[in-house]
Amino acid sequence: MVHLIIPILMLTLSFSNGYISNGEVNSTSTLKAIPFDNEYSKEVANLEEDERMIIKYEVKDEDIYVECFVKEFSFNKEGAGQLKQDGEGHVQLYINGNKVDSIFTPSFIIKALPVGTYNIKVELVHNDYTPYGISKEFEVKL
Repeated sequence: MVHLIIPILMLTLSFSNGYISNGEVNSTSTLKAIPFDNEYSKEVANLEEDERMIIKYEVKDEDIYVECFVKEFSFNKEGAGQLKQDGEGHVQLYINGNKVDSIFTPSFIIKALPVGTYNIKVELVHNDYTPYGISKEFEVKL
């Protein structure tokens, strides 16, 4: 059984530059990541032997709450851009095929997406931004 301390990260999309229009992501705009003050614990008990990462998500109102459960892995913001270390790194967040942010916590909230259907992809990467070859995708309709 793996025990993780999971800080929650809130993502707020900026629409001032037309970030999302008719469900299309415009990569010229910014994405703000605002961490919550609170931390909570979550037990990861039932990962399959061959499954390294599980993504759980829930849509509440118009926000998407995402949790990443990764076996034998440590999220490491300080190591970003440094040498590759197996078992540590972060995730890259993609919306409709466009990279929108690097996430350094296992839980986050995607806020303020307009009504539409979105393909969300979470990709596990090393400190040096090279992929582990592990990603999960899901579709959300708001």
